[in-house]
Amino acid sequence: MRTIIFLLLAFASIPSIAQHEHTKAGVTADPFQFQAVRSEWLTDADLKGYKLESSVMTIAPGATDTVSHRHDCDLFGYVLEGEVQIGLDHAAPVAYKTGQMFFEKRNVLHSLAANPLRDRPTRVLLLFLIKDGRNAYTPEYPAPTTKK
Repeated sequence: MRTIIFLLLAFASIPSIAQHEHTKAGVTADPFQFQAVRSEWLTDADLKGYKLESSVMTIAPGATDTVSHRHDCDLFGYVLEGEVQIGLDHAAPVAYKTGQMFFEKRNVLHSLAANPLRDRPTRVLLLFLIKDGRNAYTPEYPAPTTKK
């Protein structure tokens, strides 16, 4: 029931949040674009301190992301149009098509996201259920820090 409630919240309004860092030499436009949809603290007393963050991820035709990362929250993805391949824990990717939804457990290693379609972009509504103080995105191999 709670899942249905926050899905309804996400679809209530559709109005750029970058969830990933993509840097490729010679590429001027990021093949993964994110548009914020809604961020809302939940009001159920049992969910105090949780918020729903949602965004639409657009993946360019043929684009692949292999930047391993984790989300310190539960993540649902609903394919609005196209097809997306999702790989978790370096396992074989699973394909999801328009109208299908996937789920990523909190802190599972997300090792692949790809649009196998070469002729059109894929759009996915991402729904993050995040507890206050947790990170929505953490790279698996953070950049080394420099000492001063």
